[in-house]
Amino acid sequence: MAEDAVDAAIKSGKLNPINKSLTSKLCLVGGDGWDPAYFTVIAQEYVRMKVQNGAPVPGEMDTAAAKHLSHSYGTMAEKVASIAQNENLGKRLAHGYPYLEAEVAYCARNEYCESAVDFIARRSRLAFLDTDAASKALPRVIEILAVEHDWDKSRQKEEFQLATKFLETFRSSKNAHFDDGKHT
Repeated sequence: MAEDAVDAAIKSGKLNPINKSLTSKLCLVGGDGWDPAYFTVIAQEYVRMKVQNGAPVPGEMDTAAAKHLSHSYGTMAEKVASIAQNENLGKRLAHGYPYLEAEVAYCARNEYCESAVDFIARRSRLAFLDTDAASKALPRVIEILAVEHDWDKSRQKEEFQLATKFLETFRSSKNAHFDDGKHT
């Protein structure tokens, strides 16, 4: 997409670049050595730890979560799976979605995820897929980010308010403004 945007800007601006784009020769982080069946490595080698009744309980890394990690993080999915397994962050953030708690920690540590909005909107896209699920996941996302970034209670409260306000912008009944006399 970036290469397409630059190409369009060059064309629109009638520019004459000295060099051709190098984008097609660059490998994204996690892309080197990845193939579509890579999720099987994740599913077979890692268990998903979750907490039930106050105690960690191992469970299989299910196929949906393994595929999600593989397609989202490439070969770096092993790092995310390792966090899930070794740090008891294997629980899903939202029912019906493959996002794991470990992803929040991974993104904070490795991808400069600095806010709850950043995670729910840009890292997981959960805000765009299901605002209710994102709202329910929000306290846990903030809790994990608070540990990762050493946030105090004030910062956690601010993150919750900012993210809640952000999610409100997706609620159509709050956004719809019709002047045709049929809608209120």
